[in-house]
Amino acid sequence: MLTAIPVKMNKPESALSPLFGHAKWFAFVDDEGNVTIEANPHDGGMPVIEWLLSKGVGRIVTQHIGAGPFRFLLSQGIEAWYPGEGRVTLPELVEKLKDPAQSMEAITPENIDRFARHKHHHH
Repeated sequence: MLTAIPVKMNKPESALSPLFGHAKWFAFVDDEGNVTIEANPHDGGMPVIEWLLSKGVGRIVTQHIGAGPFRFLLSQGIEAWYPGEGRVTLPELVEKLKDPAQSMEAITPENIDRFARHKHHHH
C-alpha cells in the first residue's frame, strides 16, 4: 500500500509538515519502506486529494486535515493515521508504518473534529 505524508522539505530526513493540503512536498512510502518525495502541484483543497488518489495512495499520515477532505478520502477507502503532535521525522514515520495500529491513532469520523483545523480560509 502506498502511503502519502506531507513533509516540510525535499529530504529523506524531513520532518512531517503540520499542513496537509498546503504542504510544499509529499513523501510517498511503499510497502518496502522506499521513500520518494514529490513537490505538491496544488495549493490545498480537493485538487491535492485528487492528485494523491491518481498516484494510487491507499493511506495518509497527517497531524491535521479538514473534515471535508477527510470524508472524501474515507469514501475512497483511504486510511488516515495520526502520528502524534510535535516534531515527527520521515524516518520515524517509515518505522511507524510497519505497524500503524500499534504506533499511531486512526483518524475516524468519530474523532475527526480533533484533527480538523477550525480555521476557514477564504480565497
